[in-house]
Amino acid sequence: MAKVAIAGASGFVGKNLISSLKANHAIRALGRSKPSVSDPSVEWKATELFSASSTIEALKGVEVAIYLVHSMMPSSKLFQGNFHDTDLLLADNFANACKENGVRQIIYLGGLVPEGYISPHLQSRKEVESVLQSSGVPVTALRAGMIVGPGGSSFEILRSLVRKLPLMVLPKWTQSDTQAIFIDDVVSAISESIQNPQFLNKTIDVVNGESLTYEQILKKTATVLNLKRLMFPVPIASTGFSKLWVQIFGNSTYELVSPLIDSLLCDLPQLQSPPEIASLIRYPKFEAMIEETLKRDIGAPPKRPKRKMTHQDSVRSIQRLPAVSQNCHWIAMEYMRWLPTFFPAILKVNTVSETQRIEIALTFFRRPLLSLQYVRGALAESRDKFHIVGGLLTKTSTTGWLEFRQVDHKKYTLAAIHEFIPRLPWMIYLWTQAPLHRFVMRAFGRHLKLASEKGKQI
Repeated sequence: MAKVAIAGASGFVGKNLISSLKANHAIRALGRSKPSVSDPSVEWKATELFSASSTIEALKGVEVAIYLVHSMMPSSKLFQGNFHDTDLLLADNFANACKENGVRQIIYLGGLVPEGYISPHLQSRKEVESVLQSSGVPVTALRAGMIVGPGGSSFEILRSLVRKLPLMVLPKWTQSDTQAIFIDDVVSAISESIQNPQFLNKTIDVVNGESLTYEQILKKTATVLNLKRLMFPVPIASTGFSKLWVQIFGNSTYELVSPLIDSLLCDLPQLQSPPEIASLIRYPKFEAMIEETLKRDIGAPPKRPKRKMTHQDSVRSIQRLPAVSQNCHWIAMEYMRWLPTFFPAILKVNTVSETQRIEIALTFFRRPLLSLQYVRGALAESRDKFHIVGGLLTKTSTTGWLEFRQVDHKKYTLAAIHEFIPRLPWMIYLWTQAPLHRFVMRAFGRHLKLASEKGKQI
């Protein structure tokens, strides 16, 4: 019996996977909090994937780690950044935690790679796959298209659209090639991958061999639901209107809908089931997936739970910076050197070498705006971390940290602030400090590229 950890355990795939695996494996489900109703046979571990140390602790004693996380929902009251940079950071924490704990296998459920144009959403899935592989731990990368099943967001959006819209306009993206797979077949592929030598260090497309377009999906859904719907194509390629009507009539949020709709412009490869999983596919036709979903349907799906926030007034900011050959400590120290030059005669940065504390202050005021304490912790080689321990701009001295990190062997550079609670009233913060921080980090990114090219040293 293998010890299997599942990150993303509370999601659609995670819940189905736990039901299938718990009889034959010891399951540790990772989430921000334990669900109100949980299975006593499953170990739930409170885990903050934004924290490297929390992720390392969560994977102790684990043999197989399954990664189902996609960060398209905000994790703080204010989030500055985008989901693909967030995905990079979370995947880096997970990959390093697996390496630190001697995990024997990582299984990642990502997305099919399209032919030609690739959307930011699918590009992010591909980047995460690369980050996990950079850990050196054997990775099984399973790529899937639309996953259909009871409780899944894809089916619920489809059903809501077809039921509520007797007349449907079909933009150009409805002619894009796509792939659909039933949840049971996805779960079977993941289950078959666990500790299976034939799946180690492989990338496998989890497909059933059926060729589909989004127009065909809408028509087949209407047929199975016994609804007559008028559908007519229009020569519009823009996704803006589609995002609006899917958000309104599909009962979903903009954060979830927007990147998914952008991905509809991609043509997914029309593939046959690979030999490793061909015998596992039980639902080769889309109509059969919809019929089985309706058969198991138990009524209206529960509302999507809001992501729990550690602090209700917290700020998270993640920005991608230019990749540089210098190490992460050089990047952090370059930022501290550059900051007062960007605000000459306004800002000063004082470093106390004995305590490794850095104070950022106004030149004409003694009390610091921020006090940062350097911390050498998890991921020390690829990250410089500073706890926010005081200053006029922070409301607390025990929450929040600033970090600079390099991901996938310096392929990516990220700067991030986590769980920062501003002292300024919220609306004033939104209109002053928040946009100023974003402006400063973008300017530093430009400086970093130039400084790296000039070969500056510490």
